[in-house]
Amino acid sequence: MAEIFYERALATLPAAAPAVAAEACPACGERAVRPRFAIEGLGERLVVCEGCGCGRLEPMPGEAEIARFYPDAYYGDPGEAKFSGPIEWLVRRVGARQARSLLDGVPAGGRVLDVGCGRGVLLRAVAQAGYEAHGVEMSAAAAKGVDAFATLRIAPRLAAAGYAAELFDAVIVWHVLEHLRDPRGAIDEAYRILRPGGRLVVAVPNFASAQARWAGADWFHLDLPRHLHHFRLDGLERMLEGCGFGVESVHHFSLSQNPYGWIQSASNRVRSLPRNGLYTLLHRRGGGATAPFTPRVRAQLLALGALLAPPALALSVFEALARSGATVHVIARKR
Repeated sequence: MAEIFYERALATLPAAAPAVAAEACPACGERAVRPRFAIEGLGERLVVCEGCGCGRLEPMPGEAEIARFYPDAYYGDPGEAKFSGPIEWLVRRVGARQARSLLDGVPAGGRVLDVGCGRGVLLRAVAQAGYEAHGVEMSAAAAKGVDAFATLRIAPRLAAAGYAAELFDAVIVWHVLEHLRDPRGAIDEAYRILRPGGRLVVAVPNFASAQARWAGADWFHLDLPRHLHHFRLDGLERMLEGCGFGVESVHHFSLSQNPYGWIQSASNRVRSLPRNGLYTLLHRRGGGATAPFTPRVRAQLLALGALLAPPALALSVFEALARSGATVHVIARKR
């Protein structure tokens, strides 16, 4: 089965495993790490920083290896929906709501950059809200669905896109930072291309969340090996402040991310079901999957998803109130 279907099993490494030396942590600079998870079929492990508790892959894969984690099927068919009907509708509705919320206070007609814009769901909502929409994406295959309403650049890194200094009123890095080999470098570049007082929005899975602690190796938002970095909120804030930003607000609830994280993580604990199987089934490219997606397995996955949806939503509200959201987004301003 293609890498798109997220089937790689994870193994939890012994808690007593000794600390080892690695590259400096992008959040705190510490080099000592402790191995946490091994990935089936890969030499990389998820290690945890001894200084701040953030995680990352070690050794860090090279750019060619990372590209193999993203076959064209990962992005869906250009110009078509990525998910099945009602899920795709929800994704687009939430994207429109997010754009209005995230850019509240940015001047009308302001210039907004979506880093890692993919097929342009959020970018479309930015343009429809009346802003000048720009997107940058490392994969031409990913960006084929972006409409002509946005100005698009393809570049392997944000710094390679060639934007002028102080060009943008807002930069959005929405569930992209965890995919980057050099997240601190991306934040430094965002600082350079933002005008003074410009807004930075960063969303990531929360490695210290209640959901992450409960699920362990079964946590859906680990998404190994595509997620190269795993941020705790305090580590993310530390990195943003070190790059010259002042954090203004932190938000712990995401309707599109957090409830589903509970559903899929709980499903992953049922060993008779394929890992991340419900996500595969809901993905348009997963609709034609065969073994292990027999009619019985499909029915079990869909029934379990429906059964878990109400408690998952309630848990997501509670974790947000406890400021331990499974994903978080931070709004910061260039000092």
